[in-house]
Amino acid sequence: MTHGECVRHGNSAGKPEWVKNHFALCRRGTVQVVGTDVRTGEPVGTLTYVETIIGFAYQGERSVSFDQYFEDIQTTGTVKDSTTFLINRWNQSSGTGPILHKGQKHGGVTQISGGFRGEVGAAQEDASIKNWKRESMELLTFDEDAASGTGRDKVHKFDFVPATFFIAKDNKNVQLPEPKISVRFDSASYEKYKTGSIFTNTRNTLTYDRSNAAVNETAQHIYDAQHHPENTVPTKAGKAVPGAPSAKPLHRIFYDTTLRRQNRDTARAVCRANWPNYSSQDKDCDEYPFATTKEGAYKAQGNFSARALDSTDNQKAGSQLSAWYNDARILDGDAFYVQVK
Repeated sequence: MTHGECVRHGNSAGKPEWVKNHFALCRRGTVQVVGTDVRTGEPVGTLTYVETIIGFAYQGERSVSFDQYFEDIQTTGTVKDSTTFLINRWNQSSGTGPILHKGQKHGGVTQISGGFRGEVGAAQEDASIKNWKRESMELLTFDEDAASGTGRDKVHKFDFVPATFFIAKDNKNVQLPEPKISVRFDSASYEKYKTGSIFTNTRNTLTYDRSNAAVNETAQHIYDAQHHPENTVPTKAGKAVPGAPSAKPLHRIFYDTTLRRQNRDTARAVCRANWPNYSSQDKDCDEYPFATTKEGAYKAQGNFSARALDSTDNQKAGSQLSAWYNDARILDGDAFYVQVK
């Protein structure tokens, strides 16, 4: 994710951010803070700026970091560049939750670099708007304690909320709350990288391409199962196979090895009934939904498809699935979709 990409794709403040993928997030929009007279409640000035937040999650680290930019800062009324002080804070869970300070831990997450800028009275800190116009970018990094995670994969979900406000003489300020940024940390030992973090506000989608000669048979099988289940086996009236982007999702299973075996055995029985000699003809029994999903053949009540396919094609497609589980950090129980071009 680059600043240029964020400029092209970012949404207005208050709307969901653009999540490029599990490891790159962007939010960009105009923020306005209104100053009011503390005695009368009447508006006396405004602070307006363009805020850009670029987030980075990681493979191999229970960490997350953000580049935060404050651009095109404009003031009106009694809000003055030299006498008005900006405070930029990151909170946990909500705008009124615990404030994240450098070196302090909140909810299992420690801010290890950066810190909220412009705290009035902070040593060697110029919190004036004039200085913010000179120093308009901040880097924040957070580490997550594995002990905070739960379950076999030590999963921990954490919400970050940026909030900026100002202090001016005889003024109080009003700012619309900014949406939270949700992060999931884990220590899944079966992933290529044993620890990691992801942004959660994105749909997990695996893509196969029927024009790819290496996996075109498997891709066509999945397409047929999703779009023409009536032409697949086993035969079932009203057959509906999940997993397409417009259908119900699939869910990965890793720990339930018994169900994975039962899924494969059920599909192979269908292949043997329809292609008795497939294994001696350099073919594999391909099943969709995958045997590594909760929706696999064993509990599908006939809403699956099995087909004898070229062995090399099928194994390459299986390798693509395994690599994607790692690359997208899909954990046991995670929902995902399969798109076929």
